[in-house]
Amino acid sequence: MKRVLLLILLSGLAACSALQGHLQAPDVALVGLRIGQSEGMYQTVFIDLMITNPNATSLKLNAINYHVRIEGRDLINGVSREPLEIAAGEAQKYTVPASISLMSGFGLIRDITAKPKNKINYELLTTLEPSGLFSMPITVKKVDTFSLSQ
Repeated sequence: MKRVLLLILLSGLAACSALQGHLQAPDVALVGLRIGQSEGMYQTVFIDLMITNPNATSLKLNAINYHVRIEGRDLINGVSREPLEIAAGEAQKYTVPASISLMSGFGLIRDITAKPKNKINYELLTTLEPSGLFSMPITVKKVDTFSLSQ
């Protein structure tokens, strides 16, 4: 009986891993960055992410870990544990709050004001944590620009 249960469990694991291997990673893009309230030496920012699910099945997420570099500077990172479900073939905006030290952002602000630009370079590294017993985290890296004139 134990062998039968073990075989069923291993078959299920193999099927789940085979299915996950055929899923495409979602696209995650930074589409907005808004300034919130400041407290002392820390500034709250709201990061708008657009997550696109290219798969034929919905994507259910339990958490998103994010790390943002702007103009080559590590500025923002954090975790959001707000559940999210994205329908098959759809895109959904997901806003995450973060706080940055004004000291770490000072060099960036100085550079932007010294040499104004319309577009800012960013690197976004996200780890998406899908729901499900045998789900594996999905890491997505995006290097792009966003416009300051929005």
